[in-house]
Amino acid sequence: MVLTSGGVAVGHAGCVPVLSLADKAEDVLRRHSKGAPMHYRRLTEIGLVEGLIVPGGPTPEASLNSAVTQDIKKRFRIGQSQRFRSHGRGFFSLARPSDPLRGAVEQKNQEVRARLRELLGETHPRAFEQLIGEVLLAIGFEDVVVTRYVGDKGIDLRARLAVGGITNVRTAIQVKRYTTGAIGAPAVRELRGGLGPHDRGLVITLSYFSKDAQREAAEADRSPISLVDGDQLIDLLVANEVGVTSSSVAILELDEGFFTEGSDDEAPPGGSSGVSVGSSMGRRRTSATQGRVLSLWPLPGGGTAWKNALDSMLKHVAAEGPSMKDAIEWLIQTFDRVESRKTARGYWQVLRSFGLVDTEGEQLVVTALGSEYLEDPTDARLFQIARDRIVGINEMVEWLREAPRSVDELLAPFREHLDVEWESGAQIQFRLGWLTVLGVTTGSKGRWQTV
Repeated sequence: MVLTSGGVAVGHAGCVPVLSLADKAEDVLRRHSKGAPMHYRRLTEIGLVEGLIVPGGPTPEASLNSAVTQDIKKRFRIGQSQRFRSHGRGFFSLARPSDPLRGAVEQKNQEVRARLRELLGETHPRAFEQLIGEVLLAIGFEDVVVTRYVGDKGIDLRARLAVGGITNVRTAIQVKRYTTGAIGAPAVRELRGGLGPHDRGLVITLSYFSKDAQREAAEADRSPISLVDGDQLIDLLVANEVGVTSSSVAILELDEGFFTEGSDDEAPPGGSSGVSVGSSMGRRRTSATQGRVLSLWPLPGGGTAWKNALDSMLKHVAAEGPSMKDAIEWLIQTFDRVESRKTARGYWQVLRSFGLVDTEGEQLVVTALGSEYLEDPTDARLFQIARDRIVGINEMVEWLREAPRSVDELLAPFREHLDVEWESGAQIQFRLGWLTVLGVTTGSKGRWQTV
């Protein structure tokens, strides 16, 4: 079991801060991502170039990926607000709180943590050692014993860590109930001098460790010493509910994605085109359409500006991580002809159809695919995404390569080969509109062909 996670408190006199891999990933994201998700390999590449990351093994990118993932799990476990958001497929972004209630909960948690630290600093040294024993038991140590109060040779507790019946590690623990000032190298050397030939050492403090202490603890070919500073100790107390209790509160949050999955396939957002509307409820999914999206609509700004609108909307989500409510208001304020909130909500579904954004509760987030597209926002890349995501794009292009066709001449093979039940050619027209915007097709006198 590893008790240290790297890093000491920043800003203490005489102590050079040591940043963990997660800290370095956060720094890179803050300065380079512009709000969009970034793959852990790219994060590592930037960190290496800037000298933030010094390879400690053959796969520094795997180490960074693990560090960020563990940071997310740890913060969830101890009730801290997240600093990272995982988008899957190795993509991460900086997390943004989506509502003030979560911010209030986080503020309350921080107040409790601060008060806990104050109380620990006021605790009698012997009682503090007893509390550390409770923490060690909570995290899996056995046979925890508090040593004699005097003549302990720098060892305050002894314990045994058994892992899966395979290994038995004897550990000697030194406790420093200091609240100010760095714990220096002499404390580490004192503990090491009292270790037996097969013992491990552990120093726990409410304060922090100097650079020399960290260097001494990490000395090669010497008895290993682990360090737990005040921040890490508070994390352990909270995570294991030693001196702290937690309560669960049910917070209602809309599942925005639920209300867009069954949107009309034929009507544009708002259903204002006058075309007939076909329900998507209960529609069969054939092998030709499985895993792809039936619905594709236009975007505001006119036919030639659909992609510009898409790019602008995606960049807004990457930069702001808005709630769906805020995203709808932004769309209405940005595009003069978007007046209906129902219509604006439907326009955001277009980006979901392309797989560029998704909803997490009430918040819109950029997907891993959306992040990849932001790095290469070309017509060709969006066309490839449409081919992968939208039902009938590949087939339509092939049919138009054979010969120019009208909307009705395209609707017939859609019904025959893709088993759709559209009553009008609205979805055909929307697909042709997107393909024209992307420079793939062109139309004249009601007939369409590939470019």
